[in-house]
Amino acid sequence: MTEEIGFNPAMPSPRHTAPDSLPARIAAAFETLPPQLKAAARFVLDHPDDVALLSMREQARRAGVPPVTMTRLARQLGFADFAAFRDVQASLLRRNPGKAFSAEFSNRADRLQQRQQQSGDAALAGQIGWAMAEHIASSHDEAGIAALVAAAGALDTARRLHFLGLRSCHAVAFHASYIYGLFRANGVLLDGAGDTGIDALRHAGRGDALLAVSVAPYASATVERVAYARQRGLTIVAITDSRVSPVAGLAQHSLLVPTETPSFFHAVTPAFAMAETLVALIAARAGEQALAAIRNAEVQLGAFSTYWSPKRKKATP
Repeated sequence: MTEEIGFNPAMPSPRHTAPDSLPARIAAAFETLPPQLKAAARFVLDHPDDVALLSMREQARRAGVPPVTMTRLARQLGFADFAAFRDVQASLLRRNPGKAFSAEFSNRADRLQQRQQQSGDAALAGQIGWAMAEHIASSHDEAGIAALVAAAGALDTARRLHFLGLRSCHAVAFHASYIYGLFRANGVLLDGAGDTGIDALRHAGRGDALLAVSVAPYASATVERVAYARQRGLTIVAITDSRVSPVAGLAQHSLLVPTETPSFFHAVTPAFAMAETLVALIAARAGEQALAAIRNAEVQLGAFSTYWSPKRKKATP
């Protein structure tokens, strides 16, 4: 089936198109579009900021379509070319920076509910689970493993290793720091009451490293702190979702994890898997020193009965 690339007279002129109305127009026309245009339209709806910020070729790559399809979509919607189409989204981003991401969650939640109504709970749960499993597998392909090995080598020799993750990524950074602390004492989690966690970086410099976790929507404070660490000469390893993410541009090593699922919120599970693999590689390289540290940790945990045991005596009422 050939795709329609001409002007669609049913669409209002782009000159009279408010940026806010564009997603509604695309959604209304979605079911009438050919398959490749649907894929492009789905990307545009799911990633409004990327439409304004990324090149047409990069958007096409992420959407899984040829670059010409993005132009065809723009023309199908009544625009002269893709640049005019992108300008509309850029106008919205300039008028209200940050709005696109906040609205993105509610838009995706609406689509999530529609998907549930169409396919049911069981099918939806399976789709979300399989998406995360595929993301973990794809991030551990040959290229991903090579990047992991290189990053582990860079962090293994650090004088101090700092861990940073904010908002949804905080749990990943905390988890990586916790595991690392079982066999090394030079880990520093940049997390403190009253936003004092950043203070540890004032003592950091060349010879130290930072593992930063950040996926879209990127926390501004994470980007600022990674930039500060880079200025101080730290080696930066970023677990992130794009080669063009703001933290990837500051890092010497980027470990890429997909985050898209049918859910309304980005998946953090692939980032967890990447962080766990990275710390495991460092532990595997650490030899007897790591084994001795882990045994010592086990003794301390046992002394305080940290973990439940069936042999543990019940407290007297």
